Amino acid sequence: MENQESMLVKGFYPKPKHENAPDFVIGRGSINLPQFAEFMREFKAAHPGEEWVNIDMKLSKAGKGYAAVDLWKPDPDKAPAPTSQPVNNSADDLPF
Repeated sequence: MENQESMLVKGFYPKPKHENAPDFVIGRGSINLPQFAEFMREFKAAHPGEEWVNIDMKLSKAGKGYAAVDLWKPDPDKAPAPTSQPVNNSADDLPF
């Protein structure tokens, strides 16, 4: 839990979909309940008040699937992009 940028999800093991799976199946995963419960306790302790855990399923350089917590949050200090206002040019008005 020390490195907030690459917090692994203990007990969650993503796997590629079976080669004969239909198109609407995007992948598979297995959850080891005792390991995942421990992860959730640690996550709640490190992030009190959080109601969601966003999980990225990734592929290691060795080709093995793993899961990491996505901790990205929007920057509240960053101003949204300004929106442009329509220009009212009466010379360009269409007659209909």
